[in-house]
This record gives sequence, C-alpha cells and structure tokens, in this order.
Amino acid sequence: MNTLSLWNIIIERLDSGSTLTLYVVAASEKGSPGNAGFAMVVMPEGNAYAVMGTIGGGVMERNLIAEAQKSLHEGIPIHWLRKLHHYKRDGFAPSGLICSGSQTIAACTLTPSDLPTLYLLRNAVAENTPLLMQLSPEGISARAADGLANSTDSRFRLVNESAGQWLYEELLGAPDTVIIAGGGHVGLALSRQMALLGLYVIISDDRDNLETLAQNVFADKKIIQPFEQLGDLVKQQLHAGRRTFVVVVTTAYKSDVAALCSLAQNSTQPEYIGLMGSTSKIKTIMREVEETGVSREWLSSVHAPIGVQINSDTPEEIAVSIAAEIIRVKNAR
Repeated sequence: MNTLSLWNIIIERLDSGSTLTLYVVAASEKGSPGNAGFAMVVMPEGNAYAVMGTIGGGVMERNLIAEAQKSLHEGIPIHWLRKLHHYKRDGFAPSGLICSGSQTIAACTLTPSDLPTLYLLRNAVAENTPLLMQLSPEGISARAADGLANSTDSRFRLVNESAGQWLYEELLGAPDTVIIAGGGHVGLALSRQMALLGLYVIISDDRDNLETLAQNVFADKKIIQPFEQLGDLVKQQLHAGRRTFVVVVTTAYKSDVAALCSLAQNSTQPEYIGLMGSTSKIKTIMREVEETGVSREWLSSVHAPIGVQINSDTPEEIAVSIAAEIIRVKNAR
C-alpha cells in the first residue's frame, strides 16, 4: 500500500465521517492474480458505493465488494483473515476463480476513530519514512520499523493465521526504487517508463548543466555526484528497506567501470544490476573491472547486455526492454 493517492482518499472519506472497508492481500501463492500488498477500499458514495484499488479482480473481488457493501449498510464492522483458493476442491474455501493458487485476504473496517493512525501511515508513504502498518482482529495500527527497515524480505509478513488471532504487517515508506546511473537520453526515457510503473526513481550523473537531466520531470530525485559514489547511494536505499534496482547507462565505458567497481564493494547487493553496451564494449568493461579485484562471480550476476532482447534501438525502446527485465526480476519472488 505504498500508493499515496489511496491513503489520501481513505483519509478524505473518513474526515467526512464515512466508514470504509479495507481489503489487503496478506499472502499469495503462485497463480494468484493478486500479490501481497495489493489493496482495495470500498466506501459509500451518495446512495451507492465506490471502489478504489484491486486485490486481483474477477468474481472473487465482486463477492468481497458485495460483502463490504452489506457490512457498511448494516453498520456491522468486519475484521477477519480468510484464505481463498482459486479452484474448486472439497474442504477449501473457493474464491470463484480458477487460475490456481490461493490468496489470504485481510479485511478491516475503518472509521473516523482510526484517523490518527492513518495520518501516520499516510505521512510515512508521502515522506518515504519506513513505518509498519499492522492489521489484526483489533483493527489497524502502526509501529516503528526498527530492525526491519534494512531487510527487504520483511516488507510483508503474516503472523498467526488462525481466525481469532492473526497479524499482518506491511512495511510502508520504503517503495521499490530504481537508481539510474546516467542522465542522458536513455536515462530520461527510462525515468519516464519506471515512473509509469510506480517505482521511486533516482537518477544520478556526474555532469552539471546536463540538458536531458534538466528535462527529466519523471525522477523523484536527481543527484549530481561521481559514479564512484554509486555504491553509497545504493547502500542508503537498501538500509531504508527498499528493493532496489540499478541501471548503469553512463556516457562512457570508464564511468561504467567506476560505477560497477563502486557497486561491487557493498556487502549487501541490490535486486538487480544492469549494464548497457555492445558485446565488445561489455567485454572490455568486465575485464577492467575484474583487474581491479572484483570477482568474476560477482560480475556474472550483472545483467549485460541490459534488457530483454527485442532488437531495441531508440532510447524509448531501450527503456521498455530494461523495464521488462526489471519487472521479470521484481516479480520472480
């Protein structure tokens, strides 16, 4: 639920005195249309009901929307955890879908009394400050992310799955982040593409007064610094609990070498490192990086040439190929 617009809508409706129903995917298995962290809100709107967000769609979602409408109409709050299976089998609660797998859904009624907690959660998302959202039979709450902010494996955690005693925790304020080393034409096109996909975009270059960097209105943050400091920038994002994807598209092979050497020094590595270049250029870069003492094993983890091979040519096409590869890595878990 690292979507600021969703939190703003929730707070706006509760401020007006409404009561809402929040559904969150707490866990999922392969084949499910909704993954952990997907969220949906059902809320009164005039004489009808409005829905924002999704937990996977289809008949499963329609059934839960109907359940929320009934709960809100009757004024009966709901706080439950339910595992729905996407197939018909005796002994299992069916979701109505047939795509295989299962989803565990947490449902929580939100009232104006929850506003203090919701302001904390909304501000964490707005300010990119790690904070844990908790859902349980008692409702919604928040707690400090101490000890979890430096572990991307703890972004979603379901504790105790019994009907009467369960707890779902989600790390907010730590969005998936792409760091683009190189503010040229590819960096500009990729910033646009990754922003469209909802990632937090940081672009870094060592050149002042770069026209394409000035034109870049898609990046959340622009940094002018030597590429030798790229590893420190990545380390900061990982410490904040962000899944981080690094794209090296600098203007020259020497700066590519500097960027890779800096990344290799970190004890904790990002989810993805990609390097742009022709086959011959990449061979030269890898050789020079290895000569500095970087292991061949580490170099083999770098995606090079970068991107899904779609015969991309223009910066925009290259950006699509890079984005596709990052999506494949990001969604592989």
